[in-house]
Amino acid sequence: MTRRTVAAGVFLAVVTGSVVALGAPAGAAPAAPPAADALTAALTGADRVAAGALGAGADEAYRRAVVTPWVDGLYSVSYERTYRGLPVVGGDATLLSDSTGAVRAASKATEVKVAVGTTPKVTAQAAETTAKSRLAKVDSVESTRLVVKVTGGTAKLAWQTVLSGYTTESESHLTVWVDALTGAVLDQHDDVEHGTGTSKWNGPNPLTITTSKSGTTYQLKDLTRPGLQCSDYSTGQVFSKSTDSWGTGNPTSKETGCVDTMWAAQKEWDMLKNWLGRNGHNGNGGSWPARVGYNTVNAYWNGSSVTIGHNNANEWIGSMDVVGHEYGHGLDQFTPGGAGGEAGLGEGTGDIFGALTEAYANEPSPYDTPGDYLVGEVVNLVGNGPIRNMYNPSLVNNHPNCYSSAIPNTEVHAAAGPLNHWFYLLAEGSNPGGGKPSSPTCNSSTVTGAGIQTAGKVFYGGMLLKTSGMTYKKYRTATLTAAKNLDASCALYNKTKAAWNAVSVPATADPTCTAFAPSSTVDGLTAAAPAQAAAAPNIDVAAVQAHLTQLNTLATQNGGNRRAGSAGYTASVAYIKGKLQAAGFTVSEQTCTTCNYRSNNLIADWPGGDTSRTVMFGAHLDSVSAGPGINDNGSGSAVLLQNALALASANPALTKHVRFAWWTDEESGLLGSRFYVNQLTSAQRSAISGYYNFDMVGSRNGGYFINNITTATAAPLKAYWDSLGLSPEENTEGVGRSDDYSFKNAGIPTSGYATGASARKTSAQASKWGGTANAAYDSCYHSSCDTTSNINATALDRAADGVAYAIWNQAVSTPGTGCVAAEAVTNGGFESGTTPWTLSTGVRDSSTSQPARTGTWKAWLNGRGTTNTESASQSVSIPAGCTGSTLTYWVHIDTAESGTRVYDTLTVALGSTTLGTLSNVDAASGYVQKTLDLGQYAGQTLTLKFTGTEDSSLQTSFVLDDISLKVA
Repeated sequence: MTRRTVAAGVFLAVVTGSVVALGAPAGAAPAAPPAADALTAALTGADRVAAGALGAGADEAYRRAVVTPWVDGLYSVSYERTYRGLPVVGGDATLLSDSTGAVRAASKATEVKVAVGTTPKVTAQAAETTAKSRLAKVDSVESTRLVVKVTGGTAKLAWQTVLSGYTTESESHLTVWVDALTGAVLDQHDDVEHGTGTSKWNGPNPLTITTSKSGTTYQLKDLTRPGLQCSDYSTGQVFSKSTDSWGTGNPTSKETGCVDTMWAAQKEWDMLKNWLGRNGHNGNGGSWPARVGYNTVNAYWNGSSVTIGHNNANEWIGSMDVVGHEYGHGLDQFTPGGAGGEAGLGEGTGDIFGALTEAYANEPSPYDTPGDYLVGEVVNLVGNGPIRNMYNPSLVNNHPNCYSSAIPNTEVHAAAGPLNHWFYLLAEGSNPGGGKPSSPTCNSSTVTGAGIQTAGKVFYGGMLLKTSGMTYKKYRTATLTAAKNLDASCALYNKTKAAWNAVSVPATADPTCTAFAPSSTVDGLTAAAPAQAAAAPNIDVAAVQAHLTQLNTLATQNGGNRRAGSAGYTASVAYIKGKLQAAGFTVSEQTCTTCNYRSNNLIADWPGGDTSRTVMFGAHLDSVSAGPGINDNGSGSAVLLQNALALASANPALTKHVRFAWWTDEESGLLGSRFYVNQLTSAQRSAISGYYNFDMVGSRNGGYFINNITTATAAPLKAYWDSLGLSPEENTEGVGRSDDYSFKNAGIPTSGYATGASARKTSAQASKWGGTANAAYDSCYHSSCDTTSNINATALDRAADGVAYAIWNQAVSTPGTGCVAAEAVTNGGFESGTTPWTLSTGVRDSSTSQPARTGTWKAWLNGRGTTNTESASQSVSIPAGCTGSTLTYWVHIDTAESGTRVYDTLTVALGSTTLGTLSNVDAASGYVQKTLDLGQYAGQTLTLKFTGTEDSSLQTSFVLDDISLKVA
């Protein structure tokens, strides 16, 4: 931004930006999912709701913690709460958002507003001493930190200490919260979950388990499921040997116990992937180790690993439901909100995952067969038969079938009764038939089941909406929310509700099963985000700051500045140009022959959009000679660069053409932008429907200003900052002082963001925005101290996200624009002959050996056990504007192959692009639905093709049915 220079008749404009309060903060690294554009939209929508609708107090904030992809383009996004920088334990929240940016549901651990002092009276050492007294033996103090702990509806300052050691009974991994003012113990939680289970070998033998080899030595370590291995509890060593044949068949052998444990854990991993859409046990592609040989009648999860003990017959209990149960405790801990809710929920969760793993593995009798819904039935753990019964909990030790006010104070294994009972009723119903047991209901109702896989999806969906301090009543709300998002017809919602009613869990906050509308009330929370830009990506402020660091380095290497015409400026142009060219922009340099310092403007056009309606986004790239110019105007330049790269990455359908520009010699009087505008023909000027300028958008004591704030051009910029509750003001300081002035003088509508230069912040502004009253917005304006330390990351982030919103609002085709919802695939169930499919001979099939999912016909590719390639294809058209188009298909993969090596494949392609690949490794019982986002192909007609390729031995069948391409 140039100085105000009346003699020159030129005035400089400053532009600002800011960060979504819960956008990705500097240093945040959420796991990247397969569809970056869908995730970006989902996180943008979630962050906006978190920023406003979750209702943080004045000294509080919500920070995004864990992102977990679910099914049907849904994402669980959990948030941690802070108070004056301290973590609020028990104050977390979880949102469910979709790939359009709509937030489907929101849950909060507590409504308590925190108002406590942050200075402890009790020392950390004293709190550790108190915490240690809770264990019989302490091996180590892993950590102690100051937090705010919410317990029983009250927030208190506390020391949180994590200990590793032993109780009088077993190993412990204990967290203790000690009141930082009084020294009293507020709460404690042990990660060691003592489960129970069966000790029957899996089968039939020989089992095929995934192991690894190092040199000539084999190990019980699964490198395809990172973290999964099995070791001897006594030595801590992973089992290894010179051959890849494991176990003796003797259940008292630790090696045999490890074979059973590895087999069961691998089956649970596969169930999570194929049935529930989870990426590994930990949700991020990893698993946890197991140990066999614990000399007690027990098995447990300790927060990071599974330990397997023995039964009364000294047989190691590495059976399907024991291992599934213990790893289920890990799943409870590694989903939003963690473990440690109301009595029974943790044990019930373990039992549910044990039942799901049994069902997925589908072992024959006499092994751990599915469908009995008994826990420990084949091991006779302590000599009394099953230790829990899911279809009628009362048959074991009179465990409660029904929920009551006594449950929170009931022993945890018994308290699992109502949750286990609910799961059975949802999965099978009260009178399922087919040899499955009937189940009594607490309200004498008749309940119809949805199937165990569907019940698993509902329960896991509820887990993805957990917060800390879960209760039975909160699980009712969470699973009903999951059910309505899984099935728009509300049939699954009704079954889920009937099952909860049947176990007497009362309704306290049931969601309604109605169509969800973005930016409307979400389970009592009002979304603050503007609806039109739901698909706009969240711009990573860390990436913007990385560009600023590079600009600072280029200045340091070239005389300390980036003044127009200098080596520092030339290097800056080269840096940005290289990034843009690599991303696919059409980039040109325009030499400004009338500038005081002969140098180049940089112009970048993204292909596509109507060039007769071009939207321009610009910033000046030069600094003054006094310093590197990181706020003025590296900030605007870096914000635009990262937005350009985000546009290229998303590659959305465009209604207008988008052009970016970086101007030279602004500091001498807007000379670069003036030269550009003066070179335009009348037609070229008329083609620019709006110009947005961004100059100084990271001022350390900044405000939130918009150029021409009341105009239609400014509307998207204002709408975004309004959604954050910023109440932006007109940029009076910047009138005529930056490059938007060159465009305004040519009759082109303009606007832009600014955070302020040398003018001073008023008391009213400081009250509204924070910062220091009566101090300059940027005290390093045009000075040597304008370095990377002269940046307000929050303002920078808010500007970057606001620019993205404006780009998407002005130029990107939003879902539904110009699009009529329709089905683009014809005869997707193959019931109406072969037309319009092009099929290999014999692919359309009606045999019952591989039954259709619905109807009579399906497409059966391969399954011959010989080298062959078969395909099914048809031409599909996705109309322009249909950027919400989605391909779904159902596939059953049956194989005679074993292990995790890929032999036979099924590829799904659209035109020349491979959308996905499945293989024999993905084999599963029954059909599995797959979903692919095809919005980026809007406006194109391409061939949709499924191709199965089989090698020379052992068959793999790829059976397809109910293929659908919904354009929307």
